[in-house]
Amino acid sequence: MEDAGLTTDNHQHLVKELLRFKTFAELRRSAFYQAHRSELKQLLDEPRLYHAASATPRLADFLRVVMWNIERGTEFDGILEVLNHHPTLRFADLLLLNELDDGMVRSGNRHVALELSRGLAAHAVYGVEYLELTKGTGDELNLPGANTTALHGNAILTRHPFSEAQIVRLPRCENNFESAERRLGGRIGILLDLQIGEARLTAATTHLDVVNTPRCRARQMRAVLEAVDARLRARRSNRRAIIGGDLNTHTFARGARLRTMKNTALILGSRRHRLVHRLGHPIHKEPAIGEFARFGYDIGNCNDTRSTARSVVSSLDDSSRLPRPLRWWIGRRIGPAGLTLELRLDWLAARGLRALRAGEMIDAATGVASVDPQTFSGLAGKQRRLSDHDPIVVDLLIE
Repeated sequence: MEDAGLTTDNHQHLVKELLRFKTFAELRRSAFYQAHRSELKQLLDEPRLYHAASATPRLADFLRVVMWNIERGTEFDGILEVLNHHPTLRFADLLLLNELDDGMVRSGNRHVALELSRGLAAHAVYGVEYLELTKGTGDELNLPGANTTALHGNAILTRHPFSEAQIVRLPRCENNFESAERRLGGRIGILLDLQIGEARLTAATTHLDVVNTPRCRARQMRAVLEAVDARLRARRSNRRAIIGGDLNTHTFARGARLRTMKNTALILGSRRHRLVHRLGHPIHKEPAIGEFARFGYDIGNCNDTRSTARSVVSSLDDSSRLPRPLRWWIGRRIGPAGLTLELRLDWLAARGLRALRAGEMIDAATGVASVDPQTFSGLAGKQRRLSDHDPIVVDLLIE
């Protein structure tokens, strides 16, 4: 879909019909699904492209990349402010973004990707993960008003020329259609090619499932990496690629009562230093990270070792799966403030590109020096944090 304007599509006619079906199997057998199958496929599988006529790279001598899960874009104004004015983030000419709403009441019914494109003077490619059948979770369900377009997905923004945008649907790990937060769709990868001077490279972003197993996340990551390799082989191109995303590398298998009980016992029974190391350095528990090495990507030089997200044990979604006496015991054990877990969930990986170090290169036109790969924590707006994830940054030399 090329250069769509500010969307006025309203998918509530689809949502109303989809809510009639209790299971995905029932939906698949229905006359409604057969009649609307091509419409739904187009909705979920076609990338939405938004070109910015005034897009001009802010750096010429190296590429600054930001990966950020922006938590639906609910703090849109603060996010836009940071990406335009933060002393480091403002010079990123490639943004790999997760969790962007389009027409959800919880984020002001904004089309977050398109409005970021306009506000940052950057091209955008938006890929839909889900057609949302509810307003969301928790307090979001009670928000006044109604969803319009009711979409949720990921995006790549860039000020460099791009081509061959592609959506890759990943192996399914969660049955979201039958979950409390009802959705139609599944996890995706977004791929595109960038032209930076004489060099061409592939950029990709993905957001892996959170409520399932590390093994399933590895299958999803492998699907993205295989898709990148397939496009490079098809055109007999070089191996340059940059990939980033929220890989949900929390190290636990989730999604069932027994798993939740085991996880709770492990968290509360582990020595603090061991738990901190496990969550902050999840490579040995999360084979999704190991997939990068199998495909020849550098991850060690593209990331620091800081946490990128936090979770409070007492408020985890999984706690509802526990027996009431166990929930009471957990509350007594960890106290009213809960136990804050620091997690490394977000990652960047590059192949055929070299990660720069602080001061190693200076952009001639702006005087901006390269920085070490790093995580920027504590970004906040007037009332709350801009996201439940922190942005991560790497500077790359394009040779």
